[in-house]
Amino acid sequence: MRYRNDMSPEPKSHIKTLMRIGYDFNSAIADIIDNSITAKATKISITCPSETDNPFLSIVDNGIGMEPEELIQNMRIGCKDPNEKREAGDLGRFGSGMKTASFSHARKLTVISKKKGKKLAGACWDIDEIEEKNAWCLRELNEKDIKDLDHLDKDLIKGVGTQLIWEKIKKFEETDHNDSKTSIETSMVELGKYLALHFHKFLQGPNKINIYVQKLKVEPVDPFLTTKKGYQEGPTDETFVKGGKLQIKSHTLPHHSNLTQSEIDNIGGMEEIYKGQGLYIYRENRLIIAGGWMGLSRTYQLGKLARIEINIPSGLDDEWSTDVKKSSLQLPQKIKNRLKNLIQQPIKKSKRTYNFRGKKEEANKYWKIIETRDKNIIYQIDTKNNELIKIAKETPKKNTSNLKEYLKNLAKNLPINHIHTKVSSDPKSIKQEDAIFEFSQEQLKEIKELMKWNT
Repeated sequence: MRYRNDMSPEPKSHIKTLMRIGYDFNSAIADIIDNSITAKATKISITCPSETDNPFLSIVDNGIGMEPEELIQNMRIGCKDPNEKREAGDLGRFGSGMKTASFSHARKLTVISKKKGKKLAGACWDIDEIEEKNAWCLRELNEKDIKDLDHLDKDLIKGVGTQLIWEKIKKFEETDHNDSKTSIETSMVELGKYLALHFHKFLQGPNKINIYVQKLKVEPVDPFLTTKKGYQEGPTDETFVKGGKLQIKSHTLPHHSNLTQSEIDNIGGMEEIYKGQGLYIYRENRLIIAGGWMGLSRTYQLGKLARIEINIPSGLDDEWSTDVKKSSLQLPQKIKNRLKNLIQQPIKKSKRTYNFRGKKEEANKYWKIIETRDKNIIYQIDTKNNELIKIAKETPKKNTSNLKEYLKNLAKNLPINHIHTKVSSDPKSIKQEDAIFEFSQEQLKEIKELMKWNT
């Protein structure tokens, strides 16, 4: 028996695999921001000018930075053992995020960094060069190379922090089917929304960080609406585990009647709120799973206000099978068992919230809500209404059948589907209290003529 000691893959083949790990644009940027937060940055700026023939994306932070040799080691693929014990708050995983996230979208990655008291450091991976030479040929930049870079953030020369530059970005290439300017602008708007939700715990509080996308400050979006009227907090279950504390907490969102239109818009509209029921899993306070019950419960129409928040430390990565992108994981069986009972509490509260609103609407002298034995629902005009009885009594007998037929058709033709669509997507747009019923002058004239003819 003998061993082949070096069976490493060919670089030009391996790089193609790394480019297809599966990062979408938002998750790729989020993985890079993880590094900035681990580096104790308090400000992160993401810019991607849309008015250029050669689009580039820049991410600059004011973290502790890296000295030259440290940067070179961090440019290595898989530079950290995922089983190594990490400091609390370290959002890293395999030591591959910055590179694989970048290779998923850009064929050229340049990193510039400056540590306090150390000289400027720079390095560049260019996939074209790797494929051409079939070698992991990392370009190490000297100070002159760095200062000659087209997209260098000049503040780094005298300050501290790190800048990452993407070039040759496939997503933003101008083609017959892709308008580069529109693609950039749309992507950056969506990125801002994504970061507002997934990093909301970092964007608030006394030790908050500031993230800017296209020079616009990202404001946190709380998926639980904890500060809004009508929010219901559920029980909290805490357990000390490997690497820290596992916390599970239930939430019930407020009914839309307690929210302003701007608050609804801020979280993405009622459809986003409704389809967001489920588990919200945080790793070291960074949201990685946003909604869905992961097979632990079915989706309930009346349970759409239910949320379960789970906070896990990075020490549980192995047990929870956290992937390289930190965007998916697997729940251990013992956690599933604990969650099954806890899940029902916010779902029941959500149902009670809607049932309460339904009961209030049933107390209506104009409509009857009838539930038949086979569980069908009928919305019927209440014929016991005193106003209707008075009108019926004053209506000539020969016209009562017409009145009855009209009211029956009015009830039958209630626009249920339209109402359901609007209540689901934009309930604040429904202003039924402003409804009016008036005949036009032409209609009144026709009615008078008809009455004359009938008499």
